[in-house]
Parts: sequence; C-alpha cells; structure tokens
Amino acid sequence: MSLAMGGGAVRTALLAVSVGAMVSACSSDSGTHQAGGGESGTPATKICDGSLDSSAVTSLHRLSGVEEFKELTGTNEAGAPYKFSLHWAVEHLYDDYARRGACVVYKVGQDRPFVDIRFSASKSHPARGVDPNGPTVEFPVGVFSQVGQNGADLFFRCTTVTPSGGGAGEGADYVKAEMYAPKTAMRGDFQVRDRLVILNSVARAFAKVAGCAAQAQLPTRIPEENRTTG
Repeated sequence: MSLAMGGGAVRTALLAVSVGAMVSACSSDSGTHQAGGGESGTPATKICDGSLDSSAVTSLHRLSGVEEFKELTGTNEAGAPYKFSLHWAVEHLYDDYARRGACVVYKVGQDRPFVDIRFSASKSHPARGVDPNGPTVEFPVGVFSQVGQNGADLFFRCTTVTPSGGGAGEGADYVKAEMYAPKTAMRGDFQVRDRLVILNSVARAFAKVAGCAAQAQLPTRIPEENRTTG
C-alpha cells in the first residue's frame, strides 16, 4: 500500500477503516481516551517517541499551525499499544497491520488523525520514475522516496529477519516507512518537502534503534532537489 499516491480510492478506504477501528477500539477501552479530545496537548518534541528532530518539529508546526498534539493511548483489540514506541515498531516489523507500531498524531480538539506513520519490512522497493497512479515528487532520500496527495513513502536499506529466526526467505533487505498526511489537511507552502522531513526524521530514529543507521544512510537534511513524476 502506498500512502503517497493520489489516485488510490481503495487505499483511502482501507485507511479509513483502519483509523476508524483504532478510534472505536480506543474509546471503548477501559481507562483510555480518544486523543483528539480535551484542550491540553504534548509538544512536538515528545510525540512519536521523541523521534522528531528540530527540522521535523519546525515542519510539523508549519504544516499544522499548532504547537501541541495528542496521541492515542491504551491498546487495541490485537493487544498493540496505541502510543508509538520505536522499539515496538522494530520488534513488530513483520506483524499484521494492526500490531505494527504506528505514530498517530492528532491536532488538539480534533478527532481525525493529522499524521499517521508506520513501518514494515520489505523485500524490494519501487523503481524511480513515472507513477501511474498520480503525480508525486521524488527525492534522493533512501533507496526510494516520494510525496504525493495523501502522504509520503520512504524505503531505506535495513536488513532484518523475522522474530522466529532467519532461514531462506525469512528476512528482508529494506524497511518501508509510510506516512498518511493528506495535502488537503496541510497548511502553508511547504507541504511536499515538510512531510518528507517529518517522515525521514522518524525513519532515522527507527534505523538507529534497529541497528541499521549506517546501512540506511538517511540524511540529517532533506535535499532541495526533487523530481515530479506522473
């Protein structure tokens, strides 16, 4: 599933079901609450397990127009915690969608996610070039990265194996970081680059915890150069 592409009605529907189930399960959990409610929030430096660097914090402030956010708490029906943990994301890289670590960020007072970031193992990555599903902007970050209408995708080198061990076919050479952050919810004139700045920052933190930072070679600064496809 590519969340960056703009023409995916099926992808949007699947995401809506996933997010809807997340919010519904959270609100029914004892002692938990829906993150969008209430007036107080958390600084951007502390969301997503503290994985946003100064550039990513600036980008998130610019895109949202606010400085504090909310994340979901509690656990879902699969037993996965709603609050994002880099270690959980690394350990559950091969799990089903519902159990993977996800950083779901809300603007205070809203019940619709502003940003949704998650990771999965991948044995391959897309080729750079024209995207038949809609216009995207590619950046020379990782082995493949693109930003589109609904978010961004970033593939980077990170050799991993399934928790059960690692025989032939039991591992993957790449990790896919995907971010749902629709352009229609963003503000300002930097929606394309800022979204990748945020995703890259969380991906860099993930790679450090996973022990593949040197292999991933993700930059501390997103290059200005890019290419529009589609």
